[in-house]
Amino acid sequence: MRGVLPALVTAALGLACAARADTPTAAGHLQAQPSPEYDARVRSIELLAYSAAMQGRKADTLAAVQRLAQVLPADRVAVTQDAGWGLTQQYAALVRFGLWDEMIALGAPDPRASGLTAGYLYGRGVALAARGRIKDANATLAELHALAVRAADESAALESLRGVLGVAEPIVAARIAASEGRNDDAVTLLQQAVAAEDSLPRAQAPAQWFFPARHLLGAQLLIARRAGEAQRVYRDDLTRNPANGWALYGLAAALRAQGRAADAERVMREFAASWRHADVRLLASAFWFAGADTTSCECQRTASDERPRMRAYGL
Repeated sequence: MRGVLPALVTAALGLACAARADTPTAAGHLQAQPSPEYDARVRSIELLAYSAAMQGRKADTLAAVQRLAQVLPADRVAVTQDAGWGLTQQYAALVRFGLWDEMIALGAPDPRASGLTAGYLYGRGVALAARGRIKDANATLAELHALAVRAADESAALESLRGVLGVAEPIVAARIAASEGRNDDAVTLLQQAVAAEDSLPRAQAPAQWFFPARHLLGAQLLIARRAGEAQRVYRDDLTRNPANGWALYGLAAALRAQGRAADAERVMREFAASWRHADVRLLASAFWFAGADTTSCECQRTASDERPRMRAYGL
C-alpha cells in the first residue's frame, strides 16, 4: 500500500493543482459547478470512503478519498460553509489505517481553507505523536488549538467547524499522552473526544467525523487495563454502528481480558463475518498502541500469538 502515497500526494491533496471550475474533472467528467448531479456525486464518494473504512477495506478507502479530491476543486473548497472540512477524509483515512509516514510526508493545504487545514493538522499531530515525535506533535497541537480559538471567535464563517475541532484536538492530545505512557490522561482526553463527537449533528450521512472516537477510547482503556469499561464503550459503539468489525474485535479483546473466553469466541465469529471483505488485520479496535509505534510495515504489527487466532476465522 506504500505505492498509494504518490497518488495521494499528487491527486488527493489537489488544492494546489485542482482542475478549473469550468472544466470536467478527472473523476467521472463531472462539471465542478454547483448542481444536484455534482453534489450527489460528491456525496456518493464520501459515503463510499466512509463505508469502506468501516469495513476495513483500506485500498478502496484510499482510492475513494483520492477520487473525492479530484472532483472537489480548490476554488470551491475555499468557499464552502465548512471551509474544506468535507475534503479531510484524505487525512482521516491515513489515521484510520495507521499510515503515519504517509501522513507526515504530506504538505500543508492552502491556509485559506481553514477546515481542510484543521483536518491536516489533526492527521499530522496524531501521526507525529504515534511515531514518538512528541515535540513536533505538540507544536502541531498548538497550531490546531489556535485554529480552534479562531473558530470560536468567528461566529458565522467557521460555525460548522467548531464541533469537529472539539473532537480533533483532544484526540491529538490523547495520542501524545499515550505515546508518553500517560495512559489515564489519554483515557480522559478520549472521553472528551467521544462526548464532542456525540454532540455533532447525526442527521447527515456520512458522519462529520470519519471514524468513531470510541474505537480509540476502547483501545486505550484496554491498554490501561480497564477491560470492563472498554466492553461498555464497544457495546455502545455497536448500538450506534451495528456489526462494525473494529468494535467487534475490541469487544472480543475486552471479554477475553475479563476471562470470558466463550463470549469472546462468539463475538469473534461475528467479527469474522463483518471483516470478510477487509484487507487489513487488526491488533486492536484502532491503530492505537501503547507507546510510540516503531513498526515499519503492517506485517510487523501482527502479534505472533494473534496470527493463529485470525487464521482460525479465515482472516
